[in-house]
Amino acid sequence: MKSNIFAEMGFGNDSFFSTEFEKGKNEYRIQKLIIPKKINSFYIRIWVFKRVFIISTNHGLEFNKKNKNKFKFLFGISGINKK
Repeated sequence: MKSNIFAEMGFGNDSFFSTEFEKGKNEYRIQKLIIPKKINSFYIRIWVFKRVFIISTNHGLEFNKKNKNKFKFLFGISGINKK
């Protein structure tokens, strides 16, 4: 089963370096940077209050709204690991 991986560094998560794994509907985050084996994109995510601004090599510019008030400034690498 393949895992989607989001390796992130920056301010706003529990630690400066973190990695989120998504397997199906399950997801979890660890406080360690693990680079995906196959890289799909690079992104910068800026989350201020309920607004999220994302610059991605896959999707270009995106603007989203969230239900939570947060401040995050992150650089990320998304990809997959096949097992």
